Amino acid sequence: MVIDNCSQLDLFNNRNVFLYPILQDARVHPVAASILGFVLVDVDTKQTFSLSVAHPEAIFQYADKSLSFLNSCTVYSYDTQVLSYCGYSVDGFLDAELQYYLSFNQPYSFENPPIVQHYNRAYPNCNLIGGLIGLQKHEQIALELFEKAFVQQKQVGLDFYQHQLVPAFFGIEKNGLQIDVALFEQRFGQTNARVADKCYTHYNFFTITGRPSNRFGGVNFAALNKEDQTRECFISRFGEDGCLVEIDFNAYHPRLIASLIGYDFGSSSAYEQLAKQYLNKTNPSSSDVKLIKEATFRQIYGGIQQQFLSIPFFFAANELSEELWRVFTRQGYIESILSGRRLYSRNHVDIDRNTLFNYFIQMHETEMNVLVLNKIHKELSQLKSVPILYTYDSILFDVHKEDQQYLVEQVLPSCIDYHKFPVKIKSGSVYKDLMVC
Repeated sequence: MVIDNCSQLDLFNNRNVFLYPILQDARVHPVAASILGFVLVDVDTKQTFSLSVAHPEAIFQYADKSLSFLNSCTVYSYDTQVLSYCGYSVDGFLDAELQYYLSFNQPYSFENPPIVQHYNRAYPNCNLIGGLIGLQKHEQIALELFEKAFVQQKQVGLDFYQHQLVPAFFGIEKNGLQIDVALFEQRFGQTNARVADKCYTHYNFFTITGRPSNRFGGVNFAALNKEDQTRECFISRFGEDGCLVEIDFNAYHPRLIASLIGYDFGSSSAYEQLAKQYLNKTNPSSSDVKLIKEATFRQIYGGIQQQFLSIPFFFAANELSEELWRVFTRQGYIESILSGRRLYSRNHVDIDRNTLFNYFIQMHETEMNVLVLNKIHKELSQLKSVPILYTYDSILFDVHKEDQQYLVEQVLPSCIDYHKFPVKIKSGSVYKDLMVC
């Protein structure tokens, strides 16, 4: 049913509603997205309604971005991030994608319907695909999505993921990375990641552990090559008055595990301390430290071997791994310490103890970083400088020269416990050539 006047909006009083945005072109980055309208599915009756914002088929166009007619409803919104990018108020909405993800520990695999695929192939350079498809067809698409992917019961961990995790990554995405356009196109060609003189990342946290991938428009921002010229095109938006500053967490996974088991590495090198204990050397060489670093990764990701259990850190880490496995097999899930999110055994039937431990640590890593990122967003809110890229154990900032000293000496130490999680700080005018400060 197409809504064609304001009085029909009263139909939604006190309903449970699944809200699906109709995008002008789903291929563009959310920062450049346009919403042509909405499909609303009554959760209880499965009746569908379409409300146009700018769809060419409709006469009545709804312009209120507060969506105030839904104030009395329980709203499950799909593609909530796009709504935020487009300026819509999503306060009080339940994120339908997160609901599914938290229930099944995986994203709903939504493929473009055949009609959308047809238009994308027929008109590859057209950015008006959403308007070519009729509102009735959009209602069918939304209803099919609702029937396959809707989860009504509020999931454990939703509050943290929707109100902490999503804003943390949205706060980076929306800033974009300033680029040298010629160098960027030379390296990446024509891509939807580029909008004018910036390119935009897109964090996909609908992964098994919540650890986000970061790929958009064919550009894998989580794995930009350090050895060739790939990073040369990323520069400061402030020109000669700016620079890029990157922080790298040292031995991040061992230190995250240490924080969970009550082990204190202090401010010195974690790998050097482990090398001293394992090799029984007062002054281990750099090759010794490299060797123990590689061995540590094997223990963390592949299971702790017997000869390492004499080292207190590895012994306690093994105890944590065994306890997580006992809880997982006994009650059917383990919970995140920070968000309460659950990893259910029903969703991981072939998992073993070592894999579960890795999942737990990566989940904890992501959620710890979310807390840090939100502190940073708050501290930088009145400054010109902005975070522009997150890659697990590092954060890249675009910094105005007026802010650099304050960022390094005040903001970062107030947001990160340097005793537990020491960092290395690098800076430079081009992402490729960052040097340790």
